[in-house]
Amino acid sequence: MGYGKKSILLVEDSTLTRFSSKRLLENKGYAVKEAISGEEALVKARESLDPFDLVIVDIHLPGIDGLATIEKIKKIPGYRYVPVMILTADAKESTVKQAIQLGAVEYLCKPFTSEQLLQRVDKLIGRSEEEPEEVLKRVLRKELNRAKRGNTKFTLVLAQRKAGKLSMAEISRRLRRRLREIDEVVVFNDYLIALVLPLTGAEGSHTVVKKFGEWVPEKGWRFGQAVYLEDGANEKELLNRAQERLREEERKPAPVNAPGGAPPQTPALEQEQ
Repeated sequence: MGYGKKSILLVEDSTLTRFSSKRLLENKGYAVKEAISGEEALVKARESLDPFDLVIVDIHLPGIDGLATIEKIKKIPGYRYVPVMILTADAKESTVKQAIQLGAVEYLCKPFTSEQLLQRVDKLIGRSEEEPEEVLKRVLRKELNRAKRGNTKFTLVLAQRKAGKLSMAEISRRLRRRLREIDEVVVFNDYLIALVLPLTGAEGSHTVVKKFGEWVPEKGWRFGQAVYLEDGANEKELLNRAQERLREEERKPAPVNAPGGAPPQTPALEQEQ
């Protein structure tokens, strides 16, 4: 979903409500996918590589209604414990009770304020603003679970510069436009960025590193890569290996015309208890 953001599937046929809610949630750091019908919501839930963190469903939808949509979504693998919130202009006790029986855990009556929506979402899945270290830990754990289930690889790439004119926000935008939707980009500071590349081994990650120079035309970048499972079996081992390779690159002679300055420290994950 991008940058390890918490993801929301918003199922709403009202263009105004859908647009305003999506913009509000995205401005608060959530990744939001839209659906205008129950049928479309089911397709997006099934096609998503990972379950959404929250599903928001309007009760009154064209085609299958919100209640039937909730019932069907809950039967999709991975969605049994995903929280569902209903939006409704009909606050009848029987409607709310039926939604809860089908798996909803919260409801919000229309019309609602921005504060009410954000409070409900925060209550259900928490705020989306996280420290980069926590984001990376969560992303790595997700990919470890995916790789173990599917017996696949993934690669962690740490990219570091000493200085540069482009802002990290601009660099992040450039990378997200060119990487796959399943790839993750985590910005630590003005000098360090992490890429997590699912279903990618050493050869694929080397290709990404080579293209990095085309996407981000700055000199002085260095890279440290670690591939699951050959370079580590958990997030700490993978990060340590990527850091080690980054330090090896730092000890090499600086590229011609590379900016000066001391490199920042790379992040370190605490030992899991």
